[in-house]
Amino acid sequence: MNEFIDIARNKNRLRAACKDLSVEQMQTMVDHLGGFIAKRKEEEAAAQAAMAEQAAKKQEILDAMRAAGLSLDDFADAEAKQARQPVAAQYRITDAHGDSHEWSGRGRTPRAFQAYFDQGGSKDSCRI
Repeated sequence: MNEFIDIARNKNRLRAACKDLSVEQMQTMVDHLGGFIAKRKEEEAAAQAAMAEQAAKKQEILDAMRAAGLSLDDFADAEAKQARQPVAAQYRITDAHGDSHEWSGRGRTPRAFQAYFDQGGSKDSCRI
């Protein structure tokens, strides 16, 4: 496909590619390309008309919102605006070095808790 485009864009390469074609064959190619061009123009005009219609609808909605005293922020979910709060710790242990470790019980088990559990400790014994 890229080779066709390269040939079609360069007048000298196109002339060389068409030198063995008859006039009727070249005229058929021109007719086909003319049809393709007309079809493409129709599609682009329809796409632009659809975009203009959509823009008009958007503007109509925005105008109605302004008339009602509303903004886009009024429709945003209040919870979505707030950052998620961290989950409160449910477990606490103190390791051999005297450092206190807390864990919510969610996600991957922290190393200090895993070492405690490997030594026979239970979650219930460290519940806050």
